[in-house]
Amino acid sequence: MFTHKILTKLIFALVLAVMLPTAGRAETDLQLSLEKCVEIALEKNPQLKMAEKEVTKARVSVGQAYSTILPQVTGSASLQRAWEIQQNTLPNFIKSMLPPTFPGYNEMPDFVSMAFGLENTAVAGVTLTQPLFLGGAGITAIKMANAGRRAIEQSLELKRQTLIYNTVNAYYACLLSKEVIRVQAEALKQALTNFEMVEKNYNAGSASGFDKMRAEVTLAGVQPAVITARNNYHSALTALRMMLGLDKDTVIDVSGEFNYVEDDFADKSLAKIQQMAIEKRPELIALYEQKYIANKNVAMARSSFMPKLFFQTDYSYMAMRDDMNFEGNNFSKGFTSAVSMQIPLFTGLYNAREYQKAKLDYQIMLDTEKQVNDGLMAEVEIVYNRFRETREKLTATLRSVELAEETLRLSNLMYEEGTNTQLDVISTQSALTSAQMVHAASIYQYQLARYQLRKVTGILKNTL
Repeated sequence: MFTHKILTKLIFALVLAVMLPTAGRAETDLQLSLEKCVEIALEKNPQLKMAEKEVTKARVSVGQAYSTILPQVTGSASLQRAWEIQQNTLPNFIKSMLPPTFPGYNEMPDFVSMAFGLENTAVAGVTLTQPLFLGGAGITAIKMANAGRRAIEQSLELKRQTLIYNTVNAYYACLLSKEVIRVQAEALKQALTNFEMVEKNYNAGSASGFDKMRAEVTLAGVQPAVITARNNYHSALTALRMMLGLDKDTVIDVSGEFNYVEDDFADKSLAKIQQMAIEKRPELIALYEQKYIANKNVAMARSSFMPKLFFQTDYSYMAMRDDMNFEGNNFSKGFTSAVSMQIPLFTGLYNAREYQKAKLDYQIMLDTEKQVNDGLMAEVEIVYNRFRETREKLTATLRSVELAEETLRLSNLMYEEGTNTQLDVISTQSALTSAQMVHAASIYQYQLARYQLRKVTGILKNTL
């Protein structure tokens, strides 16, 4: 058994180590409030950075979609060398215009061979092509690209809200661990006070050796829980540091209130909160945009049956020589314009199959929308009920702590007066510690429920 002095010093050192979790280490590099944690997470999270780049890429795609209805201007230049000029055989039109009595008529050939062109040909010009009618495909592509951009923006918002919630979870896990340290340290001090009181009564002859031994065993039994609480706190800090993307050597600590806070959602009905989720939830808004895209994809497939109308104009210069000494006066100008129509008559049923697939995709999207809506309403209801449950439990656990504290005070008084047993004191001490632990867990669950309720309604923009 420990002597009284050794035991007192040991307990004092243990309590000091628990109450100062960073004792023996370097000074804290970063003191973190909840607002600071969220700020760092939003600034450093790599997944959020990637999602932001996806939004930028979607905006570029919108501009790309506009190119289908804008004019296309193409410049061209070519130099052609004919190593052997092809000859063509033509009827001798001169002979056909002469009378048979013309001198030398019979010696004239009926056909002559002629070569057209020169060895070197240079062409330079500009061609403009403007779609006039694409069967609605051009405008539809722009609308689909804009809907895709909006869907990606909602995906980014979902990642932001999820990151905020996860950061809040890690932060309050640290505060919970810190509170458990306080509770266990208080239990340790109570056990030490009880041991000193029993030892005093034992020395005075009013307590048995068994009472003293039981008080000492109780004191020794609290110490492992204190050490575990301290280790759990450091583990929670490590998890928070990883969440925030901080360097592993950064020494952090958390600060903030760990208590009950009134929430205005307590006055809102389930129906109103579900309506908020329908209007604000990023996943649902993104799904609406995807449904819109699927609907427009039907129109896009339908446009493949329509004729396409294009306007094209060409402005060019051409020169031909047997050598490479091109000069300005060798070039002749050409300027032409044309309107052309493309009519799909038969494409091997490809267009018909694409149209059929597009309609099926839209029907699938309608079924998906109903399924997601039903799941979302159920999720909101579950989280709403959990929020109300944690709020009610928190009030009940606070009352339990108050009663346990008063019971312990009376139990100690009664033991000093000899109307109570040592076992009663130990039981009330254990009941108080248990009540405080349950209350701390209830605060943690309540705070998470507050944030989760806002996440499932799609309005978790910042800290509360």
